[in-house]
Amino acid sequence: MACRTSKIITVDSRYEILSYRGVTALTPNEPEIEGALHLKLNDEADLEPCGQQALQKTDCQSILITRGKKGMFLLERSGEFCRIPIYGKDEVADVTGAGDTVISTFTLALTTGATLPEAARLANYAGGIVVMKSGTAPIYWQELRDAVEGDLRDAGEEDLRDAGEEDLRDAGEGEELRAAGEGEGGTES
Repeated sequence: MACRTSKIITVDSRYEILSYRGVTALTPNEPEIEGALHLKLNDEADLEPCGQQALQKTDCQSILITRGKKGMFLLERSGEFCRIPIYGKDEVADVTGAGDTVISTFTLALTTGATLPEAARLANYAGGIVVMKSGTAPIYWQELRDAVEGDLRDAGEEDLRDAGEEDLRDAGEGEELRAAGEGEGGTES
């Protein structure tokens, strides 16, 4: 069904991740993809072949593997990939709901026209911010904007355009971008 529609469909499933065929993106964490493929990711070099194997088995457009303190790895069906270092790495308070925040931010960004790498980077910021909070916590659009702008300043680039800020605020439909399933426990990523 997913292959026959132009809708964006993303999946974050703890179990049976390989049973979702033709979706826009799968977002497993490292232990989930290792279990699904019955293999062990020993080092960075294992990520690309592991992702390729998952994409071949599912005919999905992309896979975004969340890697805890090692950041994220995005692989597209085209073979393009990127490694995304973690944001806020030394300030982890609680990982509850981080996976939900990642997939909801990633999906929201895709629905607003972001590319897969742009959506993954934005989701990485969001996940990094919520793990600095205790319990399942919302992320506010201002926090996300400040994180991105801080990194842009550190890299010597310009701040976000006013239009981009407005798009982010509109996409959040108010004050918060809430993690999916807030208050229901969440999942680790």
